[in-house]
Amino acid sequence: MAARAGTAGKLKSTPAAPREGAKPVGADKRVAIMEAALDLFRANGYRHTAMEDIAQAANVAKGTLYLYFKSKDELFEALARLLAARVQEDLDAVAKRDLPLQAKVLAILDAKLGFFYRWILSSPHAAELLAPKANLPGDIFDPVDGSFRAMLSKALKEGVRAGEIDPKAAGLTLDAALETLLAAAYGAEHGGGSEAQFRERLARIVTLTLRGLRP
Repeated sequence: MAARAGTAGKLKSTPAAPREGAKPVGADKRVAIMEAALDLFRANGYRHTAMEDIAQAANVAKGTLYLYFKSKDELFEALARLLAARVQEDLDAVAKRDLPLQAKVLAILDAKLGFFYRWILSSPHAAELLAPKANLPGDIFDPVDGSFRAMLSKALKEGVRAGEIDPKAAGLTLDAALETLLAAAYGAEHGGGSEAQFRERLARIVTLTLRGLRP
């Protein structure tokens, strides 16, 4: 699936939401817990969200919550793994699309950076939400980071072969051009604003970068 604009309501496609007051059942229960946790983490911060709050928001008993996750840290790790998997799915979907260079670069950036902006960086508690990542196993985000960089590098190489860009003409190697693009793209989160504003900043960064790399 491609990166979704305005889909910060569900972590993944699920059956229709249960009636108000009804408890989620089966495989939906684990997803409901993680969705509730992320909503609360974004709204109140990681430290100020208790397991009891999560259980209540997910409409499950506190004891049931602990059957799925022994601690808030364990829940956060599971949530991180789910988010990483979602980003990889979006990157894989972009890889299958036949897009012109500028659109492809923007789609790759949006699949990862746009996704995390929607879920994490647009929250006033972003710094607090990112802090627990230091305690997560490195293998959670390393693979998706590798895919992300490899896809951007491939897109730029294709642009060079097609004669659309020439980093050497700008006095740069392809790797240097990639690092410059990434540095600017990661800085797009500064200034806050809506998802649309964030994506507009990404689009301007891609436009300016590729324009500067033209032969």
